[in-house]
Amino acid sequence: MAFLRTCLAALLGVMLGANVLAQNSGSSTMLDTLFAKLQTATDPMAIQSLEAGIWEHWILVPDGPQRELMIRGITEMQQRQLKRSVETFSRLIEIAPELPEAWNKRATAHWLLGDFPASLSDICETVKREPRHFGAYSGLGMIRAEMGEYPRAVAAFELAKKYNPHIVGIDDEIARLKAMGGDTPADPLGCTQRTAGR
Repeated sequence: MAFLRTCLAALLGVMLGANVLAQNSGSSTMLDTLFAKLQTATDPMAIQSLEAGIWEHWILVPDGPQRELMIRGITEMQQRQLKRSVETFSRLIEIAPELPEAWNKRATAHWLLGDFPASLSDICETVKREPRHFGAYSGLGMIRAEMGEYPRAVAAFELAKKYNPHIVGIDDEIARLKAMGGDTPADPLGCTQRTAGR
């Protein structure tokens, strides 16, 4: 249960302490540093801070109008205005298709609406743009597991763990899904890309 809560939080990507790194939101060097520190962090508070910093980099995009659409879409999701949030994130994707978090947030809204195919498509677009997106991989794993595609769920969760080794319960979930059996397909994520992030 703790693992599912962690995955849900990752899929939703809730902003934590939104003022901590906002001034550095456009810096890929800072993002690289956060990911590197996350690999070796051991203190729970440091881990939480690093995860929050990574989410902030993804969410707090430098461009003002784009950031406004991002925040509006997140607010609409939080208020369960899911179809409206899909429209908002679609507008953001139209003007800034390079933003991985725009795709990830729309994937989340589609998932909450029960539209797995649309969610999967957007998650695949997310990881094409940000191959380290542990939140997207966690969401992908949840959906693949729900669909009974256990090897693909394992592949997704293993990538989530690769980029964030601190996801609570992920080792047990990977072991559980491996025990379900099944052959790994040539396209392990189902994103028409053999090695996304691997």
